[in-house]
Amino acid sequence: MEVLLGVAPRDAANGSRLGGAPPADFTGAPLLNTHDYLLTLAANTAPWLDRDELSVFVRRGYGIGDPDDRYPDIAVSAVLHAPSPRSDISAAIHPLIESRALKRVTADPGASSLIRIADEPLRLQHETSHLAPVREAGYSFLFTFDEEGFPVDDEVVSEYQFGYGAVHFFGKLDTRGIATEIVAGLIENS
Repeated sequence: MEVLLGVAPRDAANGSRLGGAPPADFTGAPLLNTHDYLLTLAANTAPWLDRDELSVFVRRGYGIGDPDDRYPDIAVSAVLHAPSPRSDISAAIHPLIESRALKRVTADPGASSLIRIADEPLRLQHETSHLAPVREAGYSFLFTFDEEGFPVDDEVVSEYQFGYGAVHFFGKLDTRGIATEIVAGLIENS
């Protein structure tokens, strides 16, 4: 099963979304002091989400070549939470990404999408040892955020934080196949 999400032409206060203000559930959260909000996957976007949403944050100031690019010491945090609309706070707004909704898309074979929910990652690099620590910790692949999936003819992104790269996310699932914990496993640069 593969689900692809791309950038919509407009923003949305609810559902899957990119950039802008973080969900209201994070108002006052210490994470907003150190990380910028990247995206939210809406409840039921993937079978492993069920009724929860997933929001992703990037350590403020992260740059290509920083050493915290793989599990367990990685600059990207993923947090499961109850569905929550965008907040009206100005903290943790990602400085490089415009606020937009994410929508389901179909991609041509071989084409990238911003979000790819699948059973295995499509890797930019073929060094498999970088995924060993997250897999050995008992996590299974869930989805990839791939900067190559940003629209080319739009001003959604002003700079590629991951070097036109990708972040691969992994999770632990309960007996029903629902995520109980999600982590970023690897940041790859193209």
